[in-house]
Amino acid sequence: MNILNYNQKIAVMRVLLDIIHADGRVDARETNFFCKLLDELDLPKTSKDEISSKSSLIALLDIKNFTDGQKEYFAALMDKMIKVDEDINVNEVAIYDVVIDYCQIPIPFSS
Repeated sequence: MNILNYNQKIAVMRVLLDIIHADGRVDARETNFFCKLLDELDLPKTSKDEISSKSSLIALLDIKNFTDGQKEYFAALMDKMIKVDEDINVNEVAIYDVVIDYCQIPIPFSS
C-alpha cells in the first residue's frame, strides 16, 4: 500500500484510534481491524506508540492536505472502523462528520 507516506499513515491510524475509543468500549473486532490495517499499511508494530502519541488535531491537519484519492481511501477506512463492531455509535459518527467537514471530504456517512 503505497498511496500514503509514513506520516500520512500515522495520521490515518490516529484518527481510527480515536474512533475505536469514541464509544468507551474497545471491541475485539475493532482491535483486529486496526492490527490488520497496520499490516496492510506496512507499519511496524512499534508504530503503535507513535500513533498513540500523535495529536489528533495535527493528524487532521495532515489529512486535510491529502489528495482526493487519499481522502476517499481514508473515508472508506473510517466507515469500516465505525461499522466493524456492528454497533454504530453517535460519537463515532460525530468524529467522522468532524473529519469530513474539516478535511473537505465529500463523502457523508451512511449507516
